[in-house]
Formats: sequence, C-alpha cells, structure tokens
Amino acid sequence: MNELVSAGILAGGKSSRMGTDKEHLMLGEKTFLERAAAACRDFSYLCIAVDDIRRFPEISCPMVEDEIKGFGPVEGIYQLLKASPVPYVLVIATDMPFLDRAFLNRLAGCAAGKEDCVILTMDGKVQPLCSIYKKSVIPLLEQMRKEGEHKIRLLYSRAAVRYVDVKELGGQEIQLKNINTREEYDETVKRFL
Repeated sequence: MNELVSAGILAGGKSSRMGTDKEHLMLGEKTFLERAAAACRDFSYLCIAVDDIRRFPEISCPMVEDEIKGFGPVEGIYQLLKASPVPYVLVIATDMPFLDRAFLNRLAGCAAGKEDCVILTMDGKVQPLCSIYKKSVIPLLEQMRKEGEHKIRLLYSRAAVRYVDVKELGGQEIQLKNINTREEYDETVKRFL
C-alpha cells in the first residue's frame, strides 16, 4: 500500500450524453460506482466527490460535495485534494468500469514525491480522470476556479507533471474505456455478460 496516495472517485456528474446517472449503472452484479470502489480497496483512504451528497444516501465512505455546482472535474479534484489525509490523490471516474486494483496500485507507485501530477497517457493522449494529483496544486486549482476555467488539462502547463503511458504500467486500452452514451453502455453489457 502506497502511504503517500489516497483514492478519489469522481461521481455525480451531469451524465448528459447517457441521460441517467452513470454511477448507478449495472455491469454484472455491481454498479459502476461499486466497481470503482472495489478497484480502490487497497488504498488506506477513499473519498467520493459528488455534486450533491443528498443524492447518495447509500454511500458509507467519506464524500465531498461540489461547492461550485456544474464546474466539472476541476471542482471534484479540488475537493478530493482538500479532503485527503495524504499528499497525493489517485483520481478515477466512475465511467471507467474496467479499471482494476493491480493497475491502480502500479499507477500509485509512480508518485515519487517530486511531481505535482502523474498523468496517465494512452496513445499520446492524456487521461486526466485516471491520474494522480498532489495537494501542492490546490492553489492552482483555486485560481482556475476563480477564473472560471473548467479544463483540467490547463493545470498541466502550470504544474510539475510526470507523464506515464498505460503500457509502461502493463495496462490495456480496455482499462481506460469510459462509457458515455447509452449505446456504449448497451454494447459493453452485451460483451461483458
């Protein structure tokens, strides 16, 4: 267990393309949120970022709520970092149901203490919602919130970033597949079952 890194799950977003809350979608016997939490079970602290805590009465682990509603991942990551008892938070999104414990543990092992962010990449594209952020970026995120800047990628030009390719960690493309639409979900369910 990496003692420098806690886990944070982004849940309760708009899910506008899906038309329903993604965290409650079922895949096999578990919801997307339950699958995400299971993938994070090796971390000593897990927190879930939601838009409105009242919508999640079934969640028993710590939660943080967006102060700025509708601001997206910048807000969720900011709240998760403020709540974390350790310097780093490995942030994942609930719509990536194929992430697994071993892969997330290898990613957490990349946080060495010098970088502000460890950003996962795949085929040269950043994967900001399966990456690691350090408390040192809280002031940068506060500035982004003040400026109304929603794009988390803009943080990377202001912070010390280490990029790690999914293949370096023995990961596969399926692990980073996110499900955004009803069609993608239906296809995933067919392939999974």
